[in-house]
Amino acid sequence: MERTATSRRGRLRRLGLLLAAVPVVIWAGYHLGEAGASWTAAWASLSDIGWRRLLLLGTVWLTGLWVHTFVLDASLPGLTHPRALTLNLSGSAVANLLPLGGVAGTVLNLTMVRGWGHTNRDFARFVVVSKVWDVAARLLLPFAAVLALLAAGRLHPWLPWLGITVPAALAGGLLVAASLGRSRPLLRLVTLASLAFRTIPGVRGAAWTDAVAALLDGVEELVRRRWRPLTAGMTGYCVSEGVLLWLCLTAVGLTVPVPVLLAGLAAARALTLAAVTPGGAGLVETGAIAVLIGLGTDPTGALAGVLLFRGFVFAAEIPVGGLAVLLWLATRRRGIRPNPA
Repeated sequence: MERTATSRRGRLRRLGLLLAAVPVVIWAGYHLGEAGASWTAAWASLSDIGWRRLLLLGTVWLTGLWVHTFVLDASLPGLTHPRALTLNLSGSAVANLLPLGGVAGTVLNLTMVRGWGHTNRDFARFVVVSKVWDVAARLLLPFAAVLALLAAGRLHPWLPWLGITVPAALAGGLLVAASLGRSRPLLRLVTLASLAFRTIPGVRGAAWTDAVAALLDGVEELVRRRWRPLTAGMTGYCVSEGVLLWLCLTAVGLTVPVPVLLAGLAAARALTLAAVTPGGAGLVETGAIAVLIGLGTDPTGALAGVLLFRGFVFAAEIPVGGLAVLLWLATRRRGIRPNPA
């Protein structure tokens, strides 16, 4: 009974965050005009993009997704690249379509993986390893962007940004270290957070340390054997997304320096961690556009370029992921089963 009440409070809390995010996004979109952005001009710029340019952008987007399969393959021994791509697209489609749909996407992926002969334990380890590398990359990228901006002399003042990105980078490093078997610093930090949050009514933090330790159980051996493809795959995926964002900005007539491009990409990737709206919709676009404008990019061009970029990495994943689910269902009904991992 207590667990049911806690679960209900958690759902209400998440729903409250979603409802609170909607007016913030609407307000930010409305006030882009005050920064000089024109929605009419942005849509006109997008409508002028030819099909050859769109085909190139789509190819780069799909290439990035294929590169990311190396991370997923390394996280689940026996997983093939086509199945990894299916997992990625189907899970993203559900997460991008439904409010707080990440759990539903994970359940769908679990069903797929079990049908392919893997165990629940295999899947749990797969989720932990792939998410650790993904979250660590999202936390480390803003710090890299700040360093690039400092080197280019484009960040004033610089101290507040270092104050934000250095702790994030340290958190990413702690995650990677914990997956490699050096989990004590991370567990100490979790224990401190647990003690702090335990004083808040309705928040249960007492068991956080045990939960994190349980998640990391059995991960070390896999990561030590496969850290190279994990690192290479995640690095390649970040680079491919950077290339995609650069091509999207170029398609609407913008030329931005590499440090500014890196900052826009870092904002877009980091804000997806705030999974309040489906796929971070609204929050990601607003943050990335604000960063680009703040660093001197043309407001209308930044608006058009980021919308085009998100059209691929967010919107396009819904129909393509839906197709991946349909193909999986079709092969499942025909009784096509792979060899166990």
